[in-house]
Amino acid sequence: MDFSSVNDFLKKATSAKSRERQVIDDELDPFLSDPATFGVTPELAKTIDGLKHKYGDEAFRQIGIFCLGKWLEVHQEILNQHIENDAMDGALLTMNDISKLTLTIQTVDGIGSFGGDEDWKRMLKNSVGQAFLEHLEEDGLDPMSFFGRRKS
Repeated sequence: MDFSSVNDFLKKATSAKSRERQVIDDELDPFLSDPATFGVTPELAKTIDGLKHKYGDEAFRQIGIFCLGKWLEVHQEILNQHIENDAMDGALLTMNDISKLTLTIQTVDGIGSFGGDEDWKRMLKNSVGQAFLEHLEEDGLDPMSFFGRRKS
């Protein structure tokens, strides 16, 4: 191939990558369009695998309950919108989902892990404590007075 400029080279390279990307997209489409396919981004999968490696399957339990809780929050917000708009059909369908999510959270909460729960709690305490300390410092507050432990 003969390239007359860097710009010409970049255009041809992009065009070649576009064709390759289209082939990949075409091959993945049937699999990823299947409603039975579940997945996360490779970056998130790598993060979750790293947490599992460090904290055992307790990471799955904690992440699962956290995500289900976030999903429940979305449903509760939508339920409030349905109620405000007198959309009782939508409200009933949303309540059905809320009951399923609540039951799922209770079910996952009842599943034990094979280890890592104490390590996870220590890590969480350190992470949340550090974030809290930084927030207090930004607001010019100290932990002793914030928690009412300062002697007068």
